This record gives sequence, C-alpha cells and structure tokens, in this order.
Amino acid sequence: MTDKPTYSTVNLFIPCAMDMFSPSIPDSIILVLQRLGYQVVYNPESTCCGRRFFMEGALDCAKALAEKLFNDYDPQYPIIIPSTACASFIRNHYRKLIENTAVPGRLKQFTGHVYELCDFIVNVHGVSNLGNKFSQRVFYYESCSAKNSNQPGNAPKVLLENTEGIDMLENTLGDCCCTANGSFAMQNPAISDKILSEMVNTIYKTGAQCVTSTDIHCLQYIDSMIQANGGGIEVIHIADILVGEDEEQNV
Repeated sequence: MTDKPTYSTVNLFIPCAMDMFSPSIPDSIILVLQRLGYQVVYNPESTCCGRRFFMEGALDCAKALAEKLFNDYDPQYPIIIPSTACASFIRNHYRKLIENTAVPGRLKQFTGHVYELCDFIVNVHGVSNLGNKFSQRVFYYESCSAKNSNQPGNAPKVLLENTEGIDMLENTLGDCCCTANGSFAMQNPAISDKILSEMVNTIYKTGAQCVTSTDIHCLQYIDSMIQANGGGIEVIHIADILVGEDEEQNV
C-alpha cells in the first residue's frame, strides 16, 4: 500500500440502506481509505441517491434527491460509494435526470468521478493487495449491478483473493439474482422467496461461514432468508473484510 494516491482527498457517500441498518460499515470504509493515504470527506446531511424513487417512477423525488447529492460534494474529488447499485445509478442516470438544473461541466465532472469502493482501490488507486487478513470460508455474491451496470470488473474478487487466510469458495450460483434491487420482490413475493430460498440453500451447501458482496441491499435481503432458516452464515459487506478481521472486531 505504498502507491502514491492520485488525489489527497476523497468524498464518501453512504447508501441510505447502509446508513439506516448497518451504520458500523462506514467505519471500515473510512479506515481502508485512510490507510491508502486519503483524507475522507463525509457530508452527514447526505441522505439517498434517489435510485429507488427512480425505479418506481417517482421522478420528482428522484430528481430532488439527485440535486441534493450533487450539491453535497465537491466534484473535483472522487466520490466513493460502497454500493455498485448506487454508483451505477448515479453514473448512468444523473446527467439526464438533472441536466436542466445543473451546470453541464460540473455535472459531467461529478458523474465521471463516481466509483464503487473496490473499483476505486484497484482501478484508480492501483492497489490489489491491502495486506488484510480474514480467516474464514467466504462466498462472494456478485450482484446484478456489479455484473451488468457498474461493472467494476474483477476488482472485488482481486481484493478478496489477495486477502490473507481467506478461503474463497466457488461460485455455484451462476447468474442468479437475489431479486432485492428492483421492484420484483415487492410485486412477486412468492416467486422472489422461492428464488432467494434456492439461492441461500446453494450457499449453505458450499460450507460457507460468510457471504459477502459489494451491495448492501442484496446482503440485507440474503440475510433475511438466512435468519429465517436459523442462521449459520454471517452476512458481511466486503468493506468489513478489506479492513481485516482484527480491525473489524474493533470498529
């Protein structure tokens, strides 16, 4: 971790689902970024990127939240988001969503500086080994957003595979979707439960101690099914692995 950062400062945006239900994870994210030499700027007034409202067709609400986030951070610095779903939504939709109310040049700079956490570490900062340790059997769930929308490439896998002590399990799910990130689960609960149940049963069969992902929405949904089945597998955001098991116990 001796590479000199391109930037001395980064912005951090925390997805609303993480802020509300998993508020300790940002501590891990900040520590990882600080170890890489960055000053981390977090605006506590930030709320939501507007993705959920956009998907439900509530464009006025989505636009209002997008404008707020756009004004919350200095676009000259990278904006790190520990969620491929939120990062891809901002990069792919903000220019059209708020094009009539934002200065074009600043908006282009803003959306061009949005990165998912692992994508930034590997592809921008240029580090593939954080020197972290995590001695458990881990199943990595690659979310639909990671595969199709944001496409951080192999960055999450690279960082996990270079984690000392980790036992990375084979992905036996294929292209299975947990159904959490859209409106499918709400509109088709029975089908969603069946898909998720089959997915979780597959993860159980791998002998995993932990399941991780870049997307908190997927992890929370997967965890709900694991808890309904009596637990037995810890659900952990990738940032808590990257910070290392010793530090993770203290944050």
